[in-house]
Amino acid sequence: MASANLVQDLTCPVCLEVFTDPVSLECGHHFCAACISQVWERVSGDVSCPQCRQVFAQRNTRPAYTLRNIAEKVNQLRVGAPEQKEEFVCREHDEKLKLFCQEEQEMICLVCGLSAKHKMHNVIPIKEAAQGHKEKLEESLKLLQERMNQSVRSKWEGETAIRQLKDQVDGRSYEIRAEFEKMHQFLRERQQQMVAELQREADKILTQLENNLKRTVKEISSLEAVIQDVKVRLKIDDPHGLLKDMQVLLRRSELPVSSPGVVSVDLPEDVAEGRLRYLKVWKEMRAVVSPVPERLTLDPDTTHNQLVLSQDLMSVQYVTTKQNRQDHLRRFLREFCVLNSQCFTSGRHYWEVYVGYKSCWVVGVCRESVKRDRVYPYTPAEGYWVIHVSSNLVKIPNVISHLEMKLRKLGVYLDYERGQVSFYNADNMCHIHTYTDSFTEKLCLILNPCTDKPDNTEPLTLLTT
Repeated sequence: MASANLVQDLTCPVCLEVFTDPVSLECGHHFCAACISQVWERVSGDVSCPQCRQVFAQRNTRPAYTLRNIAEKVNQLRVGAPEQKEEFVCREHDEKLKLFCQEEQEMICLVCGLSAKHKMHNVIPIKEAAQGHKEKLEESLKLLQERMNQSVRSKWEGETAIRQLKDQVDGRSYEIRAEFEKMHQFLRERQQQMVAELQREADKILTQLENNLKRTVKEISSLEAVIQDVKVRLKIDDPHGLLKDMQVLLRRSELPVSSPGVVSVDLPEDVAEGRLRYLKVWKEMRAVVSPVPERLTLDPDTTHNQLVLSQDLMSVQYVTTKQNRQDHLRRFLREFCVLNSQCFTSGRHYWEVYVGYKSCWVVGVCRESVKRDRVYPYTPAEGYWVIHVSSNLVKIPNVISHLEMKLRKLGVYLDYERGQVSFYNADNMCHIHTYTDSFTEKLCLILNPCTDKPDNTEPLTLLTT
């Protein structure tokens, strides 16, 4: 007869039976081929050893021929051997355990059931208790499996987020390098500073993502172990074996739920959107490079009759006297607005508007098709992507914020293909706000100097330097 120690050495850690077609993993541990395949089928991506938890990128196994031969011989020796059944008896009274105490969650004999200790307890037959706890274990298994699925999804989301972040960093780094290659040593030094800043921000997010992923992987490992133990216990038909150490198993199955939380992979706007930061670099070295925003002019045919344009069509100012102008379908009749002459259907464009010390104004981008004969809210739904300042408050849909410093020059950046309109403090290129939308028609610059309150008499002026 095969010794107990030898049988134990030849037992699969998954099914707890003598090996059938054993295979070896890269870590050296052995499992039945069917058992390890069943375990790995439930896992997407990298897999791990159920025994030592070592992670493998590839699902490689090697047949263990010698071990298979030994296992087959041991099984032959065990054939015909009488099956030994574990005897469950009371240590105190040497009686068979036939009852189960609900309060103590333990198996007891008939004498224990009549004792003072259990007299007031709810005591039921072993088989009845086994059936009830089997149902509890089955329910626990369902919950554990659901949590396992959630953890696997969380792991996948974490890995996807890390890949997205790395792709984002790679793309921005390439943009930065490509732009700075056009300049000389001074710009190369600034390039290194910006790439380092980008990487620092990315590392902060990456650290959070990796920490969340480690916690998720750790929880998956714990859940795998508990699930496996519950499955093994459910395979036991004997009620005594099923209920053995039941309280410990149930307590292990009630693992606390831990959520890794959601970490945004979006880089800070002033780091992720690098194009406008080049203007800041150029302004720091005007002696070498002098950035020139696009030269735009205002369209007289769109001008409200209480607005006056400068001779060079670069400034607009409100006046109390209505101007005698020819009627035009493109003219604003209710709002004190004017559009530019050069509207856009593609490309990237940047311009600056001097707002000075005005307390009320509207500057931004709108569809050329906006209605001119009535008042509409300045919202993207109505075709406006603007900043509206009133009483020194910056009014943006769903966002009202005080600027950290007084805004004198406003930078407007339009990326038509990416569907973005961004606003910057043109003095320090500090990002204020970005709209993201989908553009399908012609877009124009829109200016509204508002009425001539005592602190709002200055014009709005397009800048070219």
